[in-house]
Amino acid sequence: MAKRILKSENVVKSNSNALAGKVAIVTGGSRGLGKFIAKRLVSEGVFVSIAGRTLSDLKVVVAELEAMGGRVIGVQTDVTSEKSVHRLLSKTLTEFGTVDILINNAGQFLERPVTEMSLDEWNNIINTNLTGPFLLSRAVLPEMMEKMDGTIVMISSTSGKRASANSAAYSASKFGIEGFSEALLREVREYNVRVVVVTPSSVDVSEKEAHQILKGGRGARLRAEDVADTVIHAIKLPPRALVREVELWATNPL
Repeated sequence: MAKRILKSENVVKSNSNALAGKVAIVTGGSRGLGKFIAKRLVSEGVFVSIAGRTLSDLKVVVAELEAMGGRVIGVQTDVTSEKSVHRLLSKTLTEFGTVDILINNAGQFLERPVTEMSLDEWNNIINTNLTGPFLLSRAVLPEMMEKMDGTIVMISSTSGKRASANSAAYSASKFGIEGFSEALLREVREYNVRVVVVTPSSVDVSEKEAHQILKGGRGARLRAEDVADTVIHAIKLPPRALVREVELWATNPL
């Protein structure tokens, strides 16, 4: 296996912390919440491999992160495809030599009554939101377990705790992530691999100040950076410490 590349001069110089020089894969990292998480990782000096479906979006976000001083690659990836996932891992290892952090963020949402939902629509949600994290986790775990170090973060949703009408496929996938993550942690904890579930409520992923500010400075909705900060906090804990799950709510939702 390739050796880890030495810390690059391109990495943000202001960061002398435990994450600097580590390597992360972020799925769904070319837009929305994944993009915010990738930015925060870069600001911590992490080398980042961004996985996304749309090549044009990947090129844009890679350029943005490189302008921040980060060392980043973008890999066009279908997280539901075993072949595509292996290609992502191979390119990441070729570029950076290892994987320390996996952020399973890629996801699809569908609002549809069960009686009007097609099998293809159901399968798309389940395959993206649940099978994808399985494929990615299975791909990165052998090396993490061998070196006795690694963190896998699952981006879930409060819909995985409390289902609502017209979101059966999405809720089923997120309830599945909860069960998958708990079972996975029990399998890999003895190898010092952490599995963390971040469970946010509704998130405003725009980059504009679109949320309402209420009296006392409390936001009406969570912002993407709130979730990204929570992810960073969880993975920055010392190896002896594990945040099993963080359920993140806005202080005063609409």
